[in-house]
Amino acid sequence: MTGAINLAVQNHYWGIGSEWFWAFGQFIIVALTLIFIARQVQLQTKQTEIESMSHVVEAVCTIQERWHSETMQRVRYEVCNQWAKGYREFDGACEHIANFFEELGAFVKIKAIPADMMWDVQSWNIEYYWCIFKSGIEKVREECKEPVFCEFEQLFFEMRKISDKKAAPPVDEASINEFLKRETRMTKACLELRKSGGYYSS
Repeated sequence: MTGAINLAVQNHYWGIGSEWFWAFGQFIIVALTLIFIARQVQLQTKQTEIESMSHVVEAVCTIQERWHSETMQRVRYEVCNQWAKGYREFDGACEHIANFFEELGAFVKIKAIPADMMWDVQSWNIEYYWCIFKSGIEKVREECKEPVFCEFEQLFFEMRKISDKKAAPPVDEASINEFLKRETRMTKACLELRKSGGYYSS
C-alpha cells in the first residue's frame, strides 16, 4: 500500500503529466522575483526623489540667503529708492540685481530648480525687476550688440506664464510704484535692524 502511494506521488510530481507542477513553480518563483525587483526599484526611485528634492531645497535656501544678504539688501534699497525718485539709469547696482536673476534663469533652464518652485519663492521679484530694468537692458543690448541677460528675460516669461495660469495680476506702472515703495521700506528696515544689532546675520 505504501509503495503504491509513493508511486502515485512520484508519478504526480516527477513523472508523466508533472509539467504543470514545474511550470507553476517556475511561475511563482518568477513572480516573486519580479515583485522583489519592482519593490527595490520603487525604493530606489523614492530615495532618488528624496535626494533630488533635498538638493533643490538646499539650492533654494542658498538663493534666499543671497537675496536677503546685507550686500543685496543695500543694493536693492539704493536701486529702488533712486528709481522711485526718478533716477532710471540701468547702472552697476541694477546690473548686480540683474546678474542674480540671470543665474536663477540658468538654474531653471537646466532644470536644477523646477519652474513652479522658483515661482513660489521669487516670481514677484523676478517679474517686477524685469519690468523695471527692461528698457535699460534693451539699451545695453543695442550698445553691446549681444543679447545680455537673456536668461533673466526667459525666466520672466516662464514666471509670467505660471502667473497667468494662476490668474495673478500683471505688472503695470501703478503696481511697479507700489513695489518700489515696498522694497525700499523693507530693505531699509532690515538694514537698520542689522545696524542696531537686532537682526542676526551669519
